[in-house]
Amino acid sequence: MAKEKLWILGCGDLGARLALQLDRQAYDVYGMRRNPLVALASKRRADVVKWRRGDATKQEDIERLLADGADVVLATFTPDEHTQGGYHRAYIDTATALAKALDNLPKPPRLLIWVSSTRVYGQSGDQLIDEQTPAIPSGFQGDILLAAEEIVRSAVPTTCVVRFAGIYGPGRDRLLSQVRAGRCAPPQPPQFSNRIHVDDCIGFLIHLIEKHKQGWSPEQLYIGADCMPVPMHELQQWLVKAMGYSSAHLREIVQTSERRSKKLSNKRMLASGYEMKYPDYRSGYSALLESEG
Repeated sequence: MAKEKLWILGCGDLGARLALQLDRQAYDVYGMRRNPLVALASKRRADVVKWRRGDATKQEDIERLLADGADVVLATFTPDEHTQGGYHRAYIDTATALAKALDNLPKPPRLLIWVSSTRVYGQSGDQLIDEQTPAIPSGFQGDILLAAEEIVRSAVPTTCVVRFAGIYGPGRDRLLSQVRAGRCAPPQPPQFSNRIHVDDCIGFLIHLIEKHKQGWSPEQLYIGADCMPVPMHELQQWLVKAMGYSSAHLREIVQTSERRSKKLSNKRMLASGYEMKYPDYRSGYSALLESEG
């Protein structure tokens, strides 16, 4: 059986990790980056991804690279800076270029997955949010992410959008750094946090790709989160003990300008048949701390 072509646009850490987990006998994985030399510096990943130079904000680059066909396209973009301009380049410009390029391809991909973020939900008040809940952004990041989703969906109505919650794991240890510095969220009012281990991000994306290959049609939207939303202060208190600090270690309470607190439901994700590797923060952060030695 011929291998399928998987193109990862904006192939960074998430895309390279995914390529390492895919069956090399079933897929040829191509990664598009403006500077492939950065990725090639990692020999562990260079042999599983066929790197190609291209700018995902340019329609002609996408058309050129996908001209020979693509069975699956996975778009995983990140902003080069956390400004309105950075987000616009990373999401609006790429979505626009991709939509136009796919319209000109002689054969569209059988599956397009667009990775987005639960930042599109600007709601607060601890309500439970699922895929039926309207996205109401509360800042430019959410506005831009939502607009990019709509651009891609208008071009390919069957696009599968996956909105991931806060991703953590090896190399993604911002919360651990905050706890080490003794910083914490206020205990009251509770500020619910939603997270997902990077291994489950990759696992779920591969799950969608593999099941679609078998003839299954994914939903057009998934929330990617673990099974246990948790107040941030409670999570930090648990981490303090797991990291071997005394209960007095968290000494600096960090107040945010606005209260962001919501609970995300992953029921649709689980209903697809995916089994979480790390269903809650305890299992996920225990594994992360163990890997750090």
